[in-house]
Amino acid sequence: MSEMYSPHPKSRPVDRRTFLRRLAATGIAMPSMAAILAACGKGASSGVNSPTGSGGAGSNAYGTGGISGAPYPLARQTAPVTWNVKSDQVIASGMQPESETLQILRWPYYLDDGVLKAFANKYHVKYKVTQFDDMTAGLGLISTGQASFDIMFGMNVWAVGRSIAAGQLRPLNLDYIPNLQKNAWQMFQSPFYDVDAHYTLPYSVWNTGIFWRNDKIKIDPASMSNPYDVFWDSPPPGKTALLANTQDVLAMPMYRDGLRDVNVTDPATITKAQNDIQQIAQKVGQLRFDHVDYNDLPSGKTWLHQSWSGNVSDAVVFLSDLSQANDLSYFWPGTTGHPANVDNDTIVLLNTGKAPVAAHLLANWVLDPKNGLANFKNTTGYQMPLTGFTPQQMVSSGIVPKHLASVIVTESDFAKGSRELELPTAAQTLWDQAFQTLQAGG
Repeated sequence: MSEMYSPHPKSRPVDRRTFLRRLAATGIAMPSMAAILAACGKGASSGVNSPTGSGGAGSNAYGTGGISGAPYPLARQTAPVTWNVKSDQVIASGMQPESETLQILRWPYYLDDGVLKAFANKYHVKYKVTQFDDMTAGLGLISTGQASFDIMFGMNVWAVGRSIAAGQLRPLNLDYIPNLQKNAWQMFQSPFYDVDAHYTLPYSVWNTGIFWRNDKIKIDPASMSNPYDVFWDSPPPGKTALLANTQDVLAMPMYRDGLRDVNVTDPATITKAQNDIQQIAQKVGQLRFDHVDYNDLPSGKTWLHQSWSGNVSDAVVFLSDLSQANDLSYFWPGTTGHPANVDNDTIVLLNTGKAPVAAHLLANWVLDPKNGLANFKNTTGYQMPLTGFTPQQMVSSGIVPKHLASVIVTESDFAKGSRELELPTAAQTLWDQAFQTLQAGG
């Protein structure tokens, strides 16, 4: 059996922090359609044809529903997409795992070593893990065809449609994955971006909120008429940072303005968001964009940070003294009814794989609550949308401090929150340009 080469984050936290510092320094932005099709090479480009029917909405060669703006449907909650399935790509039921090595793709520290080893021991499967630094790199690995990857952990929802259109995803046989219906939240058993779960399974969920050192700055976002104002009122100079992500950064001032659907194409709205973020930069001197808040808040380098809930969980995991968690606070504005982001990523199977039965079985294994909890607690810090992952249970079990219970996402939060989804190509270019200007200090 091939060993995963990544160390356990609790045993060697410095290595993970070093890695994520490097990752954050590069900045992660959603790629444009042109960029991703270029990364996919000629095979992918030729596989994405002009749609039939209504110009990308309604019914076309790839699926039914969605909105226009790409050669395939762009999924929205109000315009769900049902993807077409080629029956000859669906594996038969009742087969045994293959003798071939199971090829796994994942983000760094995004699948627990112990969970994977236990699976391999149960099913007598050999495996090899390859990791990617960001979604664009992961999609590039799929597209090169240099390895016969079977399964990916952590495909962003915005990448699902383009991957199906490029012919890169293997449709699922849910006979092998009973834990989807048994354990996953109802909304993910037939999500709007993949009705009837033909191609995707849920993996991690998170919300995007406000992370701060309560011993350094005295703020109470929960009591404010607009909690986002903490970034504009008195942000601590030199100690304020936002996420290194195009949509998260530019969506925040849109949420502040009361906009709930931030998947906008209007240039004026995008420009206003850019200008609003520049106001923060002017107040703090140099506004940082990074993903290392889980390290920088405990260390004191940052006092105020836009954050993903999973990063806050990581911050607690890495504390050498758990009493230091008392100095950390997190608030999700959706708690008090304000517009706020909540999202998920997915598990997908890849059609290049030589071990599709084993890949189905691994997906089912991870969707078991016991394994999902071990995955969260021991390695990822990002919860899975499984029954049993409630704030009350996570607090009572001692996994999450009571005052940080809002890092645990509930299914009802998705009804309160907003999704940041794939944009039409022209709009994505505007978003990317605005964020690049902000990163450059403009």
